[in-house]
Amino acid sequence: MEKSFYNWDELVFEYRRKDYGAFPMRYNYPYYVSIAAGIVLFIFLCSTVGPKLFGKKENNESATTVTKMAYVDLKAAPQIEKNIPKPAVEKYVAPKVTKEEVKPEEMVPTQDQAAAAVDNKVVETPIETKKEEVVVVEEPPAPVAEEAKPEPKHEPVVIAPSFPGGTAALTKWLKSHINYPPMAQRMGIEGTVVVQFTVSGTGKISDVTVVKAVHTQLNNEAMRLVKAMPDWNAGSIDGVPTTQTYLQPITFKLE
Repeated sequence: MEKSFYNWDELVFEYRRKDYGAFPMRYNYPYYVSIAAGIVLFIFLCSTVGPKLFGKKENNESATTVTKMAYVDLKAAPQIEKNIPKPAVEKYVAPKVTKEEVKPEEMVPTQDQAAAAVDNKVVETPIETKKEEVVVVEEPPAPVAEEAKPEPKHEPVVIAPSFPGGTAALTKWLKSHINYPPMAQRMGIEGTVVVQFTVSGTGKISDVTVVKAVHTQLNNEAMRLVKAMPDWNAGSIDGVPTTQTYLQPITFKLE
């Protein structure tokens, strides 16, 4: 005998628990939808029908005012008088002929004629001139400055610090004390490292730095050689021992 199901959810959840999970939500979904639709419909009716039912009746009858117009009979317009005064017209008087001579009027001279008349009249006025005495003061001649003879410049005698025994002894010492780094030999690294250091007035070496680098291991070996050197012959200026800076190149070459 086939089972009859109330709705589709009972068929889906036939062998599943129905006391929790999605079954209550799916089962009650139509109920919730109907409640929501009812609420929306109620709000819509309240917003549309409510004002008409419970609102105040507006008196749409507009108040009309009746005004009475009084008609007045207009009289005919008064006529305009046409008695316009005519302008006075002077009569022509004929000239009288007499035998008396008429004197010609004096002519006013023009600007050019007046200027010419003024130029023709020359007024000579004597001009008095006073003679002024001019005194010239001559300045005494400036003294001739003697050319200053330039003082002879003193050039200090500078002697650089040196390795005991000279350059040949320094080269021999470097060859006998240099240790070529094994890693640099395997990698085939070679070149010249320039080391800068300071030689004090007593011949002590300090402030050893690398000015021109090649490789870390070669740089470290060059600095080690300089620090291991014996005391140098101090440099001097005019015979006075002074502290001086020196640059020493150290060459690493594979044989």
